[in-house]
Amino acid sequence: MNMSSGTDFQEILKRFEGISLEEVNKASLMRRKDKKYLFSFQHLSELLTLVCKDYRVLEIDGSRSQHYHTRYFDTDGREMYHKHHRGLANRHKVRIRRYGSGTLHFLEVKKKNAKGITTKKRVKTSGMEHAVLLKEEEFLASCSPYAGSGIDSAMENEFRRITLVSQAQTERVTLDYSLQFTSKENGEELALPGIAIAEIKYENHLAGSPLHAALRTLRIKPSRFSKYAIGMALLHSGLKQNRFKSKVRKVNQLNQQYQLTLK
Repeated sequence: MNMSSGTDFQEILKRFEGISLEEVNKASLMRRKDKKYLFSFQHLSELLTLVCKDYRVLEIDGSRSQHYHTRYFDTDGREMYHKHHRGLANRHKVRIRRYGSGTLHFLEVKKKNAKGITTKKRVKTSGMEHAVLLKEEEFLASCSPYAGSGIDSAMENEFRRITLVSQAQTERVTLDYSLQFTSKENGEELALPGIAIAEIKYENHLAGSPLHAALRTLRIKPSRFSKYAIGMALLHSGLKQNRFKSKVRKVNQLNQQYQLTLK
């Protein structure tokens, strides 16, 4: 497998046809199936090269890579984390996310059911630096078993995202890199420049996905990955994480290998 530094992918992104945010929203797939892949940041350029004719790339204010900032909420007992660790169906994530560098914030609830279908519901909110507002309690109660008074911020993360949409707008791909995590419990910070995460969001079948085919060409296999769950495991060694040990080990290995290439 050829290895590249990953630093030239901005030039490769110029080969893609652009797509506006309005057009992307038409393919947002709020109810969807998804497949994730964890891989080395060093493979990002090669991956983009393989699919540059098959997708359009989101462009906002001339940028083809956007900054995301997320605050995750959980109960005092970290119920949402532990449900994910146990692999339970009908589990939830509650978060406030800022999209891009502007002032657009959403309170979002993601639910994964027993069939592996992810549903996301969201409502605009006023910013990142607050708990769930009283006016948002009704929304939270309508799509989750949690109340704002029973949850508090647990972790924040930031990353860069490239968003691709298939020509038929039936598939959406996100490529995340430059991940950073901050614990709201102990203030610990962690940067993971050596990893990247691809997620293919699709409606029916994955077989026709050009990105899935490109990942197979690069021998990158599907790998479940939750930024919240793995971030919490990395930041809080005291949390039960037996089922996440191999994923945590792989994240650390990829990141360390990348750091060695910088020396």
